[in-house]
Amino acid sequence: MNTVRKRAGMAMTALATAMGTALVMPASAQAAPAGPDDRGPVEFSVVDTGAGIPRDRPFQLKDLTGYGIPRQTTEKLAAGDEAAAEETPAAADAPPADRFDVVAEWKDRDGWDAAMRKGWWNGGGGGFGLTKIDQKHNLSLDAVKATTMYPRPGPTGKEQIGPSTYNYRTEVLHVECSGWWIFRTCRVTEVKTVLAGIDYRKLGDGKAFGAVTAFCEGVPGRCPDWVRNAINI
Repeated sequence: MNTVRKRAGMAMTALATAMGTALVMPASAQAAPAGPDDRGPVEFSVVDTGAGIPRDRPFQLKDLTGYGIPRQTTEKLAAGDEAAAEETPAAADAPPADRFDVVAEWKDRDGWDAAMRKGWWNGGGGGFGLTKIDQKHNLSLDAVKATTMYPRPGPTGKEQIGPSTYNYRTEVLHVECSGWWIFRTCRVTEVKTVLAGIDYRKLGDGKAFGAVTAFCEGVPGRCPDWVRNAINI
């Protein structure tokens, strides 16, 4: 009888241990996932949408969700994942017939109908639209859209420079983080201003001429890749 009781007690102890492990392990795994790249430096950039990302003090990677960055994006950064490279249009020696084709339409900050046309670029100063913006200045359609949707506060954020033409300006923040997972400590290390020029005069198709150009102010030629690849555009 004592042997039976002893075996029963051992069985209950083993069951309790197994149940405790089952209850503890998932919570532990969820709180602190491990991975080969969850430690070490992380770099990324964000468009300043006015969400309040601090420029003059450190913050944690996990705080990005409070500044409008999706949790999924934050967790990818914590795991060391990099954004996939995007395809870009090719430059042309001469203006192509389809250069005025509209490739995108959107609303600016004030609900105005903006547009992006395919455009072209001759390798020098000639051209307009997406091809020139991409090939000459290393900016994307999404970067132009973000600049017009989230211009900086004040008169230079959306500035009229002609009867139908406006310059938009916004800042892109380069961030460097160190530490572990979503608890990495992050700091803004560099800021670039993107300027996008939009012409709202209507063409024969009834739509705005759209984006004339976009570039990084104070940067001759191409913007840094980190400006183009901001995680929130």
